Amino acid sequence: MFNNLCKCSTDETQRQINHLSSTPVSGIAELLRSRRCVLKKGVVSSLQYLGSLKTEFGQIGPLVPAQKTGERKFLVSEIVPILRANRNIPDDGLLQRIEAVIKKEAKNEIEFNITLLLCNGEIIIKDGNKRTIAYYENRKNLNQTAINYEVYVVESAQNNT
Repeated sequence: MFNNLCKCSTDETQRQINHLSSTPVSGIAELLRSRRCVLKKGVVSSLQYLGSLKTEFGQIGPLVPAQKTGERKFLVSEIVPILRANRNIPDDGLLQRIEAVIKKEAKNEIEFNITLLLCNGEIIIKDGNKRTIAYYENRKNLNQTAINYEVYVVESAQNNT
């Protein structure tokens, strides 16, 4: 799953709270601020595992992910192929935005700050979906199976007592 997973320092947690406070998932910042959740940092070292992570995307136009256990979300590895195969569906410009990030990521112009939420045994990318998809697509195209992708993991404080 994750290599080198360890609890973040108070300063690093505060920096991540500040970052998340200005994102659509600002509620996670409050969970960290109130200490209901803890922040850890780790490394995803397998491209296959990165591709198997759930995104925030539960529906793209009329498309929905195949039923799997837990919450129905598209996987990192599914997004670009689905969007490219269904260019006629309304996606609110999602494919264009992801392709722009893919180009920037290929030029090392992306700052990575990715937040995953571990809840009820499921891991979902909450912040950094397009950046993660771009990273995945570029490494897949380069045939890199071993990666070093740093992520923050938010989990319930009850799991860490």
